[in-house]
Formats: sequence, C-alpha cells, structure tokens
Amino acid sequence: MKSRLFYTALLLVFGVTAGWLASKTLLPIPWMIGSLLACAAWSIKFGDKIAPPSYAFPQKLRKCFIAVIGVMIGSQVTPDLLRQVTTYIPSIFGLLIFSWCAHFLNYKIFLIFGKYDRATAFFSSAPGGLMESIAMSEQYGGEIKIVTLQQFLRIILVIILVPIIISVWFGGPVGSASGTTVNENSNIAVIDLIYILTFIAVGLGLGSQLRMPAGHLLGPMLVTALFSVGMNYRIFLPDILIVVAQIIIGTSLGARFFGMDKNILWTATRLSLISVISMLILAFLFVMALQYLSVITPITLFISFAPGGVTEMSLIALSVASSPALVSAHHIFRIIITVSLLGFIYNTWIKKLN
Repeated sequence: MKSRLFYTALLLVFGVTAGWLASKTLLPIPWMIGSLLACAAWSIKFGDKIAPPSYAFPQKLRKCFIAVIGVMIGSQVTPDLLRQVTTYIPSIFGLLIFSWCAHFLNYKIFLIFGKYDRATAFFSSAPGGLMESIAMSEQYGGEIKIVTLQQFLRIILVIILVPIIISVWFGGPVGSASGTTVNENSNIAVIDLIYILTFIAVGLGLGSQLRMPAGHLLGPMLVTALFSVGMNYRIFLPDILIVVAQIIIGTSLGARFFGMDKNILWTATRLSLISVISMLILAFLFVMALQYLSVITPITLFISFAPGGVTEMSLIALSVASSPALVSAHHIFRIIITVSLLGFIYNTWIKKLN
C-alpha cells in the first residue's frame, strides 16, 4: 500500500511539474496536456521498473476531481440556456448522424489497416462509451487490451489535437494558451465551499445509483444545475481548484500507459491518428453544414462533435470561453446513443458477417 501511495505521489509531482512548464508555453489547456504527456512517457519508459505490480491510478481520487468539473459545468447552467433548448435540435440530430458515420468509418480503418478481427475493430471504433465498449468487447470475444488502448488513445489524441486545431482556426493562441483563465476569482466563500462539497457527495452517489453514463461527472453536474436554476444562485470555483482537477485528470490518463508493449502501442497510435484525424475532418464537415441551421457558434459545435471524453471536452470548452454545459449535453447524448446501439448493431450486422 505504501509503495502504491509513493508511486502515485511521484506521478503527481511529475504531473504538477510538467503542467507548470507547459503553462509557460502556448500549449492549450497546459496543466492537463502537460501532465498527461509527461506521465505517459514516464509510464512507458520506467513504469515496469519502478511502479508496484499491476499499478493503477487511484480512481476514487480521479472521480472526486472529475466531480469538481461537474460542479463547475452545472454552475453555468442558467434559465436562459434551458429556454433555448429547442434551438439545439438541429445539432443534436446532426450528432446522431455523425456518431453513426464516425463509427462506420473507424470500423473500416481498424479492419483494413489494423487487420483486427471484426469484434475488436467494432468496439475499438465506437466514438464514445469508453468503459462500455471495453466491457462489451470482452463479452463478444474482442481483444480487450487492444480495445482499451484504442479507446484511451482516441480520447487522448482528441484532447491534444482539438485545442491546436482551434488555435489554427483563430489564427493564434486561444483560451488558456492566450492567457485566458477559466475563472477570474482566486478566493472562495465558505458557503460556496460547503455547497461544492455537498454537490460532489450527493452527485457522485446519484450518478452511481442511477448508473448514469459518466456518472461521476453527470451526477454532480445535474445536482449543481438544478440548484443553480432553482435557487437562482451562481457558485464560483477558484482557479486553483480547476488547475488541480486538470492535473489529476491528466496524470491519471498518462498513468494508463503503465506496462504497455511498445510495438502494440506504436501500431495502435498509428491507427488512432488515422481514426481521430478522419473523425475530426468529418466533424468539421458537419459543423460547416450545421452552422446555417443552428444558433450555436461553429467553435462550440466543433468541440461538441469532437469525439473526446465528456470531462476533457468540457475543460476545453471552459478554456476557450465556450459553453461547457452545452458541450457536455451534446457529448452525453453522443455517449448514450453510441452505448445504447452497440450491442444491437453488433448482433444484427457484425455478428452475421462473422
């Protein structure tokens, strides 16, 4: 136990140091990306030599700080945002079509270029529902290690590439890369701290009991949103809390590369690059078509369609002063659609091909 705690502390030191160094550059969301890249490189190079056997980053710690992001997003839900919900129908419908197209495109990439069997290719190609894809791949005979790696690489590459693409889109650094902070406050009121801790505890319990997709994010987000709208009260989180959350999330993602075979990693990375770039091009085409039908800005649409994790894409939205609540709503819908259809599509289409 002590060695696991020591190794976790060591990873966090790397994460903080790399995040701080990255914050001095023009790298977007530097605290998360810096800690992610540093801990991934460390885990691949030295993880087997130093880390305890079968090491895994403490998930309870990670979930608590993902819950912090959930509270942050929920606090930005306003009555005006809810009143405009009907105006989001074109983008929601477009996201439905996009999810199907992206899944089929990925499936062909993994089947043709990766030479994966059909089950492994199908569940590796799901543009959402990371844990559900992994669990179902095992159920249907897929290579669970490959599916796990491809799903994690999808999220990691998306959160690295999307901010860079947005910076190129604007013709210069944006969001945290240009000096913008997530919040403008550095202090926190005692009453806000009590609310935050309460919403985290209640939200995590709610997300777990109801088995929500990304429940550790969605539960606290819903509880906070209901309170914010019902009581007409805005909770403000200090900058340092969001920075710490980014470090924890980035470090935990980087730690996933512990014990990874370099040859398998290289093949999966090459395939994931093809897959992610293809999906981002597809997302851009959908955004170009939908910008004339939707009131949502093209940047917010692009972040909403980019197939990363809910938490990470919400952080990107916060970083570029987009609407994190709106982005989260789209990503949760994408995950629900993807997960609910995974088993049905596999049984009615892929299984027959086998």
